[in-house]
Amino acid sequence: MCYNVFELNIAKCLIITTIVLLIVPVAGCGKSNELRELTNKAIMAAGEAHCYRMSTVLTSTTDGKTSKNTFALDFVAPDRYRQRSGCPSCGDDSWQEMIFIGDKGYFRSSDRPQWCQLPCEGDDPSTGASGGVQATPRDHLADVLEPLNWLVDLEELPSEEVNGFACWHYLGRVDMDSYIKKTAKTEEGQAPSEVAALYEGMRRGTRIVEVWVEKGSYLIQQMKSRECYTVVNVTTGEVNSFSGVMTIQFYDFNKPVTIEPPEID
Repeated sequence: MCYNVFELNIAKCLIITTIVLLIVPVAGCGKSNELRELTNKAIMAAGEAHCYRMSTVLTSTTDGKTSKNTFALDFVAPDRYRQRSGCPSCGDDSWQEMIFIGDKGYFRSSDRPQWCQLPCEGDDPSTGASGGVQATPRDHLADVLEPLNWLVDLEELPSEEVNGFACWHYLGRVDMDSYIKKTAKTEEGQAPSEVAALYEGMRRGTRIVEVWVEKGSYLIQQMKSRECYTVVNVTTGEVNSFSGVMTIQFYDFNKPVTIEPPEID
């Protein structure tokens, strides 16, 4: 998972991702195997792309309160990417932008509009507004695509056109128990009680992922996930509900994208 300021500042949104209690019909074994193979080819094709653009819209609801976040990312192999995030529902025009080139990172935001090189002056590298553990752009893409590795109950849907491309279209349910065990960053039994409660809630939750894969190239053009779960507050015993819808679109696979370091005063 790519740990950076975007994830740090909207972590609670990321744990809220997505809505739905769907009854998914089980596809026949043959068709399910075909869709599994299609998914594997799509993951491989995305991972081999030299560059791409990605945009994400996340609408989430926490105990009845809804928020909307946006996130855009440009990537150029092997180690350049630019990300921009905002919160249209926050009412304060807040935004953040980061550029990573190799092992150097640059940051600016609505609170700090001038570019600075990470870690910016006055920030705690581990907890500051522009701090955080950094990972590679490839790690970020792997994190975005990781749920696809855990899809079960795959079901083919009618083909559709996305971004001008004819696409295979299907959905599946994420095996949340296996997915959380694989992706949780803290060893079982070592996590703080609040984090352990969150993981437990997510493991028991429901997540459906809908995928559009371009015919011929196997490039993923769109992913849409819907998730819901509840978490028991370890202090108060209160049950908190989380749900949301996250739509991710990919653009400009293997087309020229320019990412240069910003000028710093």
